[in-house]
Amino acid sequence: MSLATYLATNFTLPFTEDDDKKILVGECFSTINDREKVKKHFSNKYVYEIFTDENIGFWFNDEFKEEYPDDNLKSQEDFFELCRFLDTYLEIGACCEIYICWVGEEEEERNKEYDRVINLSNLDIEKVQIYEKTLLIIKK
Repeated sequence: MSLATYLATNFTLPFTEDDDKKILVGECFSTINDREKVKKHFSNKYVYEIFTDENIGFWFNDEFKEEYPDDNLKSQEDFFELCRFLDTYLEIGACCEIYICWVGEEEEERNKEYDRVINLSNLDIEKVQIYEKTLLIIKK
């Protein structure tokens, strides 16, 4: 199984064709069918899979940090890069949504305990916890 990171926006994004970028939009683990199923968690219309140039999603939290501190830090850095990427697309007052789950579990109920709203203007990466079935609302 693979962990997929889905991004929902109210604007269209091009699939990444330039492979020297850190954050990519396209198909890594999911299919069109998976992206249709995951829409139930979003209020925004357009759904994409996002991943890093190493074909990795985003996963970091206190538990993961204890066992894999280097991987946790790398994922935090990647997520910070994702936030910079989103900052270039979002208008002031707009938001997008991110949902992380295992491929095949898109229709399962989410873990609302870890749902968070993240404001790009005062992002504190140490306060962000990403677990599976987590919804993050990113605001500008």
